[in-house]
Amino acid sequence: MGEQSSESNRALWLSSFSSPLELIDLPIPEASAGSVVVKVLNTVIFPYAEDIHKGHLPVFNLALPLVPHPSHIGRVHAVGPDTVTLKPGDLIYFSAFITARDDQNVFMIQGHHGGEDPNAKKLMQGEWRDGSLQQYQKIPLENAFVLDSDRLCDHFGYTPADLHEISFYAMGVGAICEAGQVRASETVLIGPATGTFGGVSTEVALNLGANVIAIGRSERKLDILKKQLGNHERLQTIVMTGDEAADVAAIRAATPRGRGVDVYNDWASGALSGSPFFATAIQTVKNKGRVVLSGAPSGSINVPYAFVMHQNISITGKLGVDREGINLTISLVESDVIRLGTRGGATHALYGLEEHEEAFRAAKSTGGFKVYHDITPNPW
Repeated sequence: MGEQSSESNRALWLSSFSSPLELIDLPIPEASAGSVVVKVLNTVIFPYAEDIHKGHLPVFNLALPLVPHPSHIGRVHAVGPDTVTLKPGDLIYFSAFITARDDQNVFMIQGHHGGEDPNAKKLMQGEWRDGSLQQYQKIPLENAFVLDSDRLCDHFGYTPADLHEISFYAMGVGAICEAGQVRASETVLIGPATGTFGGVSTEVALNLGANVIAIGRSERKLDILKKQLGNHERLQTIVMTGDEAADVAAIRAATPRGRGVDVYNDWASGALSGSPFFATAIQTVKNKGRVVLSGAPSGSINVPYAFVMHQNISITGKLGVDREGINLTISLVESDVIRLGTRGGATHALYGLEEHEEAFRAAKSTGGFKVYHDITPNPW
């Protein structure tokens, strides 16, 4: 089962939304049945992470106190007695999307999101409370995905920081593949497209053979996105002006024969109330099209009831990604369809746990698609 060490477990502790993160020593967790203890190597800091920790984004339903932050790349430290193939030393990707084993309708995101069901609090405040900003983390066995270290690290030269981009691309796969069911040659509208998740969803859709229209308010940011994606011939960008009729016309004009888009994927951020582009975008979706809501805003959106009914449009909410989508994401990386790190044009700035304040500030001010700031609780 692996030896349990008597060493301490350095961790960042969030006791309240009014207090800063505190670097403390915790015991190293023990691996019980159905669990794995992982030596955390890398976790990418989201630009909005500090806002979550200060309580500015209540949509995440955090129950304190805890060690915050979701997924990571790590090495297995110890396994429980019911583990069959996973072993100490294995390189793994940890997906923090956890469902109750006795009720698949109850979910939470370990260290990050308390879910919407009152029963999810039992998971967040109990066995799976603490997130990845610690040296050793206890996780559910089924949430550990073994990575091919020989191919990914030795052949491609990826580091744990590079590999943690899997967590972002998996979100794109969840929205584009699982919910959107995008197929080659279809036209996908993505907005706002210049954030991390809008960017990865754009790249995933292009890699699947789709035509993509990326929308946003900043021409400069859209130009950066085009450059980051190699000025791809199937990628068009459109600056939203706020003139709804003109914006609808511009999007439709960018689609084959002006017929509209097959899929609209909305990535409105958690800092917003409602979606800035939904009212415009929904009007460009063609008959039997699909709309995927995968952002994190508060508030509501207005749905044009008759239009959606007459056009047979389906509207789906999508949080995260299912197990099949994670396996697909890893396969896309291992087959070199999705490229990570410098091979994919991304940069990573690395920080230790004791440098977390600097890491959070940098992520908030300069972080985004392919510009990442990472905390490394343990050396590679």
